[in-house]
Amino acid sequence: MVSSLFSLALVWGSITAALGLTVLAWRQRPKPGATAFATLMAAGTWWVATSSIGLFTTDPARRLLLHRLEWLGLVVIPVAWLLFALEYTSRDAYVTRRTVAALGFVPGITLGAVWAGTPFDLVYVARTVNVYGTISIVEVSYGPWFWAYTAYAYALLGAGTLLILQLVVSARSLYRGQALALLITVVAPWTGNLIFVTGYSPVENLDLTPFMFLISGAAGIAALTQFKLLESVPVSSRIARESVVESMDDGVVVVDGDDAIVDINPRAASVLGVDRDAAIESAASDLVPAYERLQAADDPDHCETVEMDGPSGTRYYEVSMTGLRADSPGREGRVVVLHDVTEQRNRIQQLDVLNRVLRHNLRNEMNVVHGYAGKLDADGAAVDRIQEKAMRMVDLGDKAREIDRILDDGVAGDPMPVDDIVSVEIDRARETYPDTEFAVETVDAPVTVSRTLGPVLRNLLENAVEHNDGPEPTVTVTVTRADGTVAVAVADNGPGIPEGERSVLRTREETPLEHSSGLGLWLVNWGSETMGGSVTVECPEDGGSVVTVEVPVATASPSTAAQ
Repeated sequence: MVSSLFSLALVWGSITAALGLTVLAWRQRPKPGATAFATLMAAGTWWVATSSIGLFTTDPARRLLLHRLEWLGLVVIPVAWLLFALEYTSRDAYVTRRTVAALGFVPGITLGAVWAGTPFDLVYVARTVNVYGTISIVEVSYGPWFWAYTAYAYALLGAGTLLILQLVVSARSLYRGQALALLITVVAPWTGNLIFVTGYSPVENLDLTPFMFLISGAAGIAALTQFKLLESVPVSSRIARESVVESMDDGVVVVDGDDAIVDINPRAASVLGVDRDAAIESAASDLVPAYERLQAADDPDHCETVEMDGPSGTRYYEVSMTGLRADSPGREGRVVVLHDVTEQRNRIQQLDVLNRVLRHNLRNEMNVVHGYAGKLDADGAAVDRIQEKAMRMVDLGDKAREIDRILDDGVAGDPMPVDDIVSVEIDRARETYPDTEFAVETVDAPVTVSRTLGPVLRNLLENAVEHNDGPEPTVTVTVTRADGTVAVAVADNGPGIPEGERSVLRTREETPLEHSSGLGLWLVNWGSETMGGSVTVECPEDGGSVVTVEVPVATASPSTAAQ
C-alpha cells in the first residue's frame, strides 16, 4: 500500500500547483482565454482537493459524500478546456452563451444522475468504501451513463487538444512553447484518468488523476511565466491567416498590439530580405519601411510608397496598414501589406514620356512644317525641309509604336543567337548610314538572347550615328559574355551623350525643363528592363560615348537551336 506520508506529499503538491495556476490565470483576465483557463484550473483544484481529502477520510458516509463532490469539478474540466482552446486559437466566435449551454447539457445531466444515486443507477451501480489504515478507497461498479459521459468528456478534451496541437505543428516559435506546455497540462491528468477507468491503476480502485495535476500545474506555471501564456496569444496571426494565402503576390506582415511581428508570409520576407523565423518577435519599425508614419496616420486609406533595392534591382512598393478585428482587450493587431507598384509606376512614367512627345516634340515639328509651308513660293529649299520634318514625325510615331509593342508583350518569337541579332542590325545600319564605319567584336560561342535586343540595338546604332558630327563617324559594337548574361556595348567617336539625356535616364523622370530629345534612349532603357537587363552609359574624357546593355541569356527551343 502506498505510504501515507508519500500520498500526503503528492496531495498537497497537486493542490498547491493547481491552486497557484488558478490564481495566476485569474489575474490575467480579461485577456483572451484567461477566464476559461482559470475556470479549468479551478475545477481541477476542486477535484484534487475533494479527492485528496476523501482519500484520508475513513468515515464511509463522509467518504461517499466527498466522492460525489468530486463531480462538481470533474464535469467542468472538459467544457472549460474546449472553450479555452477555442478562445486561445481565435475561434472565439463560437464561444457564445448558446454554445456554453449546449456543451454543458450532458455534464448537467451527469451531475444530476450522480446526486440522484441508487434509484436510477445510471452512473454507479454500486459504491463500496474500503479502508486501509488511514486511507480509504471507493470501489465502484459503473452504470451505462458513466461510459456515455466518459466518451463525451474525452471527445471535448480531444477536440480542444487537436486545436492546440495544430499550433505545435504549424505555429511560429513564439507560440510553439506555449502549445507544448498546454498539451502537457491537459494530457497528464487525462492519462491518469484513462489508466483508472481502464482498470490499469497500480493501486486497485485508486484514481491517479488528481495526483497528475502536480505535473499539470508545473507545465501550466511554466507556460504562464516562461512562454507568456495569455500575454501573447496567437490571435493576430490566426485572424490574418484565414484571409492570407502563403503564395500571394503581396507581402503581408502581421503585427500584434505591442508592434511586434507575429507572422510574415514568404513574399514579405523576400521583399524585406529577412528570414521568416528570425523576423518573428522583431519590432515592426525595425523591418517594415514607413511603419511609424503609417502608425501615426492611423488611417486605413493612407499608404506610403517606398523604394527598395533587391536582387532584381530597384523596386517600388506601396505600403498600407489595416487594423485587425478586436473582440476583446489584448487582441488588437495590424496587418501591413507591401504591394509591388513598380510596373504601374513605370507604366505611368512611360505614358508621361509619350504624352510629352505628343505635346512637345510633335507640336514643335508641326510648327516648323507650318512655317516652311508658308515659304514654298519664295524658297524652293523649303520643300526639302518640310519633307525632313515630316519624316521625323513618322519616325517618332514608329518609335512610339515599337515601344508600346515591346512594353506590352516584347518582341515575339523564340530567343535568337546574339551574333545573328547583331549581324542583322549592323547590316541594316550600314545600309541606312553608308558614310559611317561599323566594327563588330562578338563572342565565340553561340549565345541566345531575347529578340527584344534587336530594336534596342537598332536604336543605339541610330543614336550613335545621327548625333555624330565628326568627319569620319565610327561605331563599334562589342559583345562579351559573363556568367548567365551577355553584354552588348555600342561605342562611338561622336560628341558624347549630353548630360541632360544621361541625367534623365539616371533619375528615370522627366520635367518640363529637363527631358530627352526623343524616344530612342527611353526605348533602349525600357526594352532592356523587359528582358530583365540593365543599361549603363559612359562618356570617356577623350570624347564619344559607350552605352552597354547587359541582358540575361535566354534558352532557345530545340527547333531554334537546331536551325
